[in-house]
Amino acid sequence: MYNLETIKGNRWVNHVEKEYIDYKKEYKPRAAAVTYLVYSGVSFAGHEGKYFPESMANSYSNAFQIHQKPIRTCEIHKKYIRKFTYFWYLLLVALPVDIYAHTYQFILGERGEFLEGGAFFIPYMCSHWTLLGVALLAPTVHDNMSLSMHDMYFKLLRMNLIIHEKVYRCTLRRLTLTERILEFTLFVLVCKLCIKLISI
Repeated sequence: MYNLETIKGNRWVNHVEKEYIDYKKEYKPRAAAVTYLVYSGVSFAGHEGKYFPESMANSYSNAFQIHQKPIRTCEIHKKYIRKFTYFWYLLLVALPVDIYAHTYQFILGERGEFLEGGAFFIPYMCSHWTLLGVALLAPTVHDNMSLSMHDMYFKLLRMNLIIHEKVYRCTLRRLTLTERILEFTLFVLVCKLCIKLISI
């Protein structure tokens, strides 16, 4: 479904491809689009140049649209991933579009249901942004760290993907509107109580 480019003799890119295939086989992620976005973004560190590889640009854009549903973002990503260097594309296009899409999803979910993700949407977003942070470390790991550190990095990445997947599955439960509101209210109250306990 999604194209991950390989480069013969490129250890980093081939390692990313192996990790991606192994993760998909072992965990069969429901958040397949996020899995692809993470691994293709991480593979970018092993590519020459500052622009995202053309051979993966359409898959990357399609994965973003699936991830950001119901907002239709594919054409925006297709246009600007080719126009800007990958760094500027992420900063000026992908980040603001993702924030907008997830704000919409927080309120109306992926299926247009109020508070669809229930209480788990906030932990899902925390997991999402943590995973993004780990993925953005890829160029630093690739350029400045030993091969043994590469293995540790990929273990950290996989651990974050597993957590993200588990929390994402919790947001997909079918709850009634009353259950979603009660669950979300309970989550907010527990968070307030924890903050109060920490500040004592």
